[in-house]
Amino acid sequence: MKIEDRKKQPTFDESKFYPEEDGDDRGDTEVKQRDFRQLELKPDHANRTLWACADGRIFLETFSNLYKQAYDFLIAIAEPSMHEYNLTPHSLYVAVSVGLETETITSVLNKLSKTQLPKEMIDFIHASTSNYGKVKLVLKKNRYLIESPFPDVLKTLIRDEVIGRARIVSEVCFLMEH
Repeated sequence: MKIEDRKKQPTFDESKFYPEEDGDDRGDTEVKQRDFRQLELKPDHANRTLWACADGRIFLETFSNLYKQAYDFLIAIAEPSMHEYNLTPHSLYVAVSVGLETETITSVLNKLSKTQLPKEMIDFIHASTSNYGKVKLVLKKNRYLIESPFPDVLKTLIRDEVIGRARIVSEVCFLMEH
């Protein structure tokens, strides 16, 4: 069900809260109208607690029975700003660093969301988390070394111009290759 298919209900009109800024000293602040009509509601949307937007913003309803669980999850994956949460590369890095996996993040967001997760949000989560945790920078004998159990990741790093030049090839490795 699309939002415009629902019975007419009062909607939040942001323009009421952002009057024309003639002559004030706030500068050239641009008021942007947000149109969420393209978000597709799930049939059981009344039982869900958050709105997920394509631009990475997530709105949490505080009156929901699932508020506490949703809040705890959102704090782990997004940066809070009042009752709005923003997915950022940094917030997703933190989520992965504490053990959350990409599929878990998208799955839980999907379960809590009133709308279908926008493809842009899913793509952003995948792009932001796909390589997290696959490489470690370690200090051994006063040298920084890169370690990874993923050969493809190491091959990609070696092909990088700067990293490739910094590669140290030990005599043992050189002898084993020849």
